[in-house]
Amino acid sequence: MSSVKDRLFTVNKRAERGLSARNGSKGVLDPLTGLRRRLGALRLGKKLQRPRVSIQVWLTALFLFVTALACVTAYSIVTGTIGEILERSAERSFEQAVGNQFEDQTQPGDPSITEQSIARFAANRGVSWGIVRGETGERVRGNLTDFDRGVVTEALAARQSETGLMAIGGNESGDRTLATYASPIEVTGEENAALVFSRVYTESDLNVDTALQRINRLALLAGTLALLISGFSGYVVANLISRRLNRLDGAARRLASGNFDERITTRVEDEVGSLGATFNAMASSLKGAFRQLQQEKTRSQAILDGMTDAVVGVDRDLNATFLNPRARELLENSEPAFHERLQEVLAKSRFSGGPVAEPEVEAGDRIIEVRAAPLEDGALAILRDVTEERQVERAKAEFIANASHELKTPLFALSGYLEMMEDEEDEETRRDFLKAMRGATERLQNLAKTLLDLSRLDANAVTFRLEEVDLEELLHGLKRDFAYTGREIRLHLEGDVPPVRTDPTQLHRMLAILLDNALKYSGGPEGTAPVDVHLRREDGHATVSVRDRGCGIPQTEIRHIFERFYRAQGSSRADGTGLGLALAWEIAQHLGGDICVESEPDVGSTFTVELPLDDGAEGLEERAPQRSNVS
Repeated sequence: MSSVKDRLFTVNKRAERGLSARNGSKGVLDPLTGLRRRLGALRLGKKLQRPRVSIQVWLTALFLFVTALACVTAYSIVTGTIGEILERSAERSFEQAVGNQFEDQTQPGDPSITEQSIARFAANRGVSWGIVRGETGERVRGNLTDFDRGVVTEALAARQSETGLMAIGGNESGDRTLATYASPIEVTGEENAALVFSRVYTESDLNVDTALQRINRLALLAGTLALLISGFSGYVVANLISRRLNRLDGAARRLASGNFDERITTRVEDEVGSLGATFNAMASSLKGAFRQLQQEKTRSQAILDGMTDAVVGVDRDLNATFLNPRARELLENSEPAFHERLQEVLAKSRFSGGPVAEPEVEAGDRIIEVRAAPLEDGALAILRDVTEERQVERAKAEFIANASHELKTPLFALSGYLEMMEDEEDEETRRDFLKAMRGATERLQNLAKTLLDLSRLDANAVTFRLEEVDLEELLHGLKRDFAYTGREIRLHLEGDVPPVRTDPTQLHRMLAILLDNALKYSGGPEGTAPVDVHLRREDGHATVSVRDRGCGIPQTEIRHIFERFYRAQGSSRADGTGLGLALAWEIAQHLGGDICVESEPDVGSTFTVELPLDDGAEGLEERAPQRSNVS
């Protein structure tokens, strides 16, 4: 025999076709859809995967990049500044070697300043000289060939000496710089003239490039050393951070695998240490949450396992994922037709996206109410056994119908008698009608009283007053109460039965119902057969048996005789409503006892009432002398 899951959740093609037709594009899930989604996710994961770079690598590279950037920036700033400084130094050197010495050797208006002394001074210094007109910049004396007119203009405007350097292009020896010194001078025949000394310097003469090259070599050496120190420092720092982060990563992985006791010990109170403290707090919180989740899961599992209703859970493909014990028991004991019907309800709920209810689904001799609801990843069904509820509903309907029938009969009789009495003038006939009406009224009263007693017993509205009751005395009282019938009632009493603790009024009423039924259904000519009442003690109980010699009850009907308004075959010759035995059974249950029946058709029936004995009374009566009598 196949398993419950296989029997229940093999896909039903007929249900799929019907649901596909109703739901259109929703249809039945393609069996390959899940596989396609997984393959697509795998390809996407590979596409999005990035090569893993260690923190030591990128942090060391970051240190090197920052250091290199700082070195380049510093070099560009320093070399420019140093070049300007060197140029100013060269300018001051020319000014000191030429201008300052010329001014120190001569004074303005000195007659010794002649063309020959100026030429001799220029020759000694290796410079060219000349007298230049300020307006035109034309040389009027000297061997000057090239000079900076701007320096001349500034000197004449300020009426003081000026010195300047100017790049004038290169040759085979390299770049050249023109150094110019200009000082206002008074010359006969010239109103605005300046004495100018100039010299063309090469790079080797100024030593600027040599100094720059030396600076470049020192900068390159310093930069290389800085990069080495920076790279090593970056690697060390990155290694320290990486080791701490790797410990944190390993702890996180162990936490993800379910080890909620994992903790991180931090000695440095920095950002990583704060992260470790946060990790520890998170692990503690997760541990508490997981423990609470486990408790809730255990509690939910216990609730589901203890439910009287069956619970069935399925996945997207209608395969069973959960069956509580009640569901497993129900499905194992049900036919394949019920499995197919349950599968159709689950499929309908799953693909329609809404709850589905089937109030009555037959499962053998049981009636099951099925309620299904869709879930995000499947569906859930709750199966409730409503067999007894439906039986109670039917019993209530039958009870109302029978009660209506029983009430209708005497009411119709009363109505008929009243109509006949209106037209009847004979007093004797009217008395007969009144007598019949009185009987119908008593029947209505008894029926109403019995129905009221049953309803009060059902609602637990009857108060039972317990007291010590002597059963022998009670049975003798019952015999006297039924003496008016003229029928023989024989009591068979055993003297070792102690008093019972019970409600004497309700017990009297229950035994009166049994005795009245026995007198009604006793056999013999004109119903004169005696009724036997036995009182004995059995297995800690006091038993009272009422035996008649009537028509008996078929075995197939014995289990129904305590139902309300039920009347066995052959009972139609006796007057009754079918409520007496039901009331007697209810009283016995409320007294903590029970009623059992033994019957044989055409022989008679025996109704036995069992009442529990009080332990103290039982112990006292065990020492009393035993006696037995028949009256």
